Amino acid sequence: MSTNELHPSVQQFKAFVDQHPKVKGQLRKNHKLIQSYYEKFMILGEDDPFWDSLPSPKQESPAKKMDWLKQLGVLMEDINWEEVSRQIDELNGAIGQFQQLITNARKDTDQTKKEMEYPYY
Repeated sequence: MSTNELHPSVQQFKAFVDQHPKVKGQLRKNHKLIQSYYEKFMILGEDDPFWDSLPSPKQESPAKKMDWLKQLGVLMEDINWEEVSRQIDELNGAIGQFQQLITNARKDTDQTKKEMEYPYY
């Protein structure tokens, strides 16, 4: 559906959201707010102090992103990869034993079903 086909009030609301980064930020965080914000826009108008009371969207700086990546790098260096590999091997072994147990249990139930199928022959 193109913008030309939208109701004029919806077009006004869309333009309002584009002009107000606080509203746009809130709607991006929680899409369920769009109906209530549209209704408030229709009732209160765009000059109401409610729109100014919304919290500003937080801009994450590139420095913070780099700090996070550095912390991740430090954590990755501290990991004992040989220990992780050993634990994965043990887990694989345990899973294999569990699968074997299930397979054996199925075979046992299949055999008892065959024995019970014709008990008088």
